[in-house]
Amino acid sequence: MLIKDSEELRKLTSSWYASNDFDRIEQDIELETEELAKIVGDAIIEQAEAIAEKEAPSEEESKLLKRIQLPIALMSTFRYYQSNIVSHDQSTRKIKIDDENEKLPWEWMLDRDDAAHLSKAQRAVDRLIAYLDKSNNTIWNESDQKKAAKKLFVSNTEVFGEYYPIDNSARFYYLALPLLKEVQTDKIRKALGPDYRPLLEALQNSSGLSELQQELLDLARRAQVLATIALAVRRLNTKVLPDGIVKAMKSERQTTNANRPADLAEISYFSKRMEMDAFEAIDEIKRKRYENSPEYLEYKLLPNNDPKDKFAST
Repeated sequence: MLIKDSEELRKLTSSWYASNDFDRIEQDIELETEELAKIVGDAIIEQAEAIAEKEAPSEEESKLLKRIQLPIALMSTFRYYQSNIVSHDQSTRKIKIDDENEKLPWEWMLDRDDAAHLSKAQRAVDRLIAYLDKSNNTIWNESDQKKAAKKLFVSNTEVFGEYYPIDNSARFYYLALPLLKEVQTDKIRKALGPDYRPLLEALQNSSGLSELQQELLDLARRAQVLATIALAVRRLNTKVLPDGIVKAMKSERQTTNANRPADLAEISYFSKRMEMDAFEAIDEIKRKRYENSPEYLEYKLLPNNDPKDKFAST
């Protein structure tokens, strides 16, 4: 296990007491390790586990290990605190409290505390992925996640953020990889037609793009990002969405209850707006391709007006 005792957990989170019973959180640590592996891949977790077993890891290895441990520690304590509001005795669930020195928090206090813990854990995942990208980690570069990203027009977090703000959330980008792939395969590929393969190969090989290809790439990326967001707000839990998307949904309703979770009607409305913008970009792709097709370039609405062609005389 990547985190071995309460003292190590306390150093990582600053909220966990070293005197707490570590056995009670071990299961949460294991579960969150598996969840992180879904984002960064099993090989990265295995690399971290190997480093954790070393007696004297290098400075670079220690940096990687701490960056992997941090999101696991934050998420496991977050889950533990949520399930530890009441105690579970043999008879029933109870609340144990010192009436003279303690008071139970209000529900809104618990909600804010949960939101703060979750936000910190998500930022830790973003920080980890940014570190993996900058460190040029071989295992990360050869992971299924990176290979899948290289097959897309929107191939990294920075490109995604150019078309819609996601707070530079690499965590969301890699969670949305299946949606990005679905949009590219089902919608973008059909719109580009025969131009699809040459454009994707030119992008992957870093070869120069023609002026038309550059315009098509810009439109394809815009459509892919907007359509992916439309799918994400319908299929993913709101809690995993970046603040940029959540704030956009909240801004649609300026009411006294603006802080409440979006209901189904509001999610549907926001999703349809994103889809409409995506369809506009797809229509523009089709128009650009038609305007540059041989049929369009050779077609003339009026014939050439040659003064020598006289069909009538006086």
